[in-house]
Amino acid sequence: RDDLFTMSTNHSCNGKMKTAKHPNDEADLPEEDSKPPAKRPRRKAALKSEKLIAGMAEEDDDVKKPPPKRPRRNKKAALKSEEPAEDDASDQMNKSKKRSSKESAPIPVDAMVNVMEFLPPRSLYNIALTCKSLREMVTSKMVVQSALIHGGNPSKSMTELHSLMRNHSIHVPSPLRLLRLANGKRCEFCLTSGTNHVRPGLGVFACWNCVVSGKQGRWNRGYSRNSGSSSIKLTKAWKTSWVRYRKNPIYRTILSYSRVASNEYGTNHYFWSEHRCDASGERVGPLVTWGDVDDLKGYYDQLKTAAAAKEAVAAAAISTAASATAFNVAAADNGNGNEEEEEEEAAPSLSNGEWIEYYLTKNLNAPPKENYAEFNETFTNTVQMADRISREREELKKSKRDDKMQTKVDKVEKILDDLKALINEPFRERAMKAYGKEKYLKSGMSSNQCMFLETPFINAWLAPYIKSPSKMTKKAMKEMAEKINVEIERIEK
Repeated sequence: RDDLFTMSTNHSCNGKMKTAKHPNDEADLPEEDSKPPAKRPRRKAALKSEKLIAGMAEEDDDVKKPPPKRPRRNKKAALKSEEPAEDDASDQMNKSKKRSSKESAPIPVDAMVNVMEFLPPRSLYNIALTCKSLREMVTSKMVVQSALIHGGNPSKSMTELHSLMRNHSIHVPSPLRLLRLANGKRCEFCLTSGTNHVRPGLGVFACWNCVVSGKQGRWNRGYSRNSGSSSIKLTKAWKTSWVRYRKNPIYRTILSYSRVASNEYGTNHYFWSEHRCDASGERVGPLVTWGDVDDLKGYYDQLKTAAAAKEAVAAAAISTAASATAFNVAAADNGNGNEEEEEEEAAPSLSNGEWIEYYLTKNLNAPPKENYAEFNETFTNTVQMADRISREREELKKSKRDDKMQTKVDKVEKILDDLKALINEPFRERAMKAYGKEKYLKSGMSSNQCMFLETPFINAWLAPYIKSPSKMTKKAMKEMAEKINVEIERIEK
């Protein structure tokens, strides 16, 4: 029976074989599982794109592509290509030379020096930082002229330095140090406090805190940035109230000598505390320090003792002569000895400051006075021209300020005239009466209010527009006129 069932179910339909399952199996499965799975329909868009691609491929095969266009050739390039290849290298060399000469032509040294003499201190400083050859072109004369002519804090620094260089009381600064002093903005010791110019009496770019309290962090012994400990002050007070000063008049001679620099405040003389060098190793500051004052006094005592001993020996030799021969022999011996001493080294005179000069040269390595000549001569020759240029600059500045103030007055007068025409007739003249124009023009302060109105409330309302006339517009003028008319009518009622 089962064999008959399978044979009857196996039949052909349109050339395709269909298989049937056992009825018991179909009974066990649900209706949904008994159906065969449906095929996923293909999207129409995909079919259309495939047809389009196939059609485009057929058209491309049938139609031939046009040949590519030849690039346009420049006539000059064609001529150059026809030239022999040997001349290409020479042409490129000539081209590069012409291009480099146009872009950066070399400037003669003399012309460069002349250009640098007219530059302001800041531009001169930037040029000095460019390269070593330009840095070596900077001279003291160039820096002093630039600082004095352009004025400001650099001119003030050169003036303070000249007061010390004229007396030969500080170490001669190099041209680069002069340039740093002219462009300084901060203290060169602590590098934190702002400073405008060179400290008077010291010749260094130091702030007041470093001079008085000694909080600086560089160039001082025993200072540690990590610990934050304070270090030695730049100056130290020499008090004229001390007993040693009153009992030894030689101290007055030392303090009054021209090459001994100090700042005098009351009864105290403030000296450079110790010898110092800047970051580049150049010696800076005054020649004589606080400790050198006592050393000078000790040197004077030595010379005085030696001179007294020499006089005593000569007097004893003369007084104890027993006979003429003995006297002649002793005189000859003394003469030979004196000649030998003179040949060795002549003692400096104690009557003037010669002994101080000798001590500064031998013991403190003070520079000779000839080294100060360039700075002093340049300052003397340039200061008159700098004063004339400064006066011309001030006159030009004053004329511009006066023109600006007069223009402002004219604008305000026009605003008041236009506003006066919009105010009611009975109160027009009295309400808009103004004063103070002449006083404003004489004051020289362009930011002040140039005019004042006699009516208090109108003056208060118009004050912002009088200070800056550009704020007044036609709309604001109409609103202001209506406001003034309403207020005047209210006051009249």
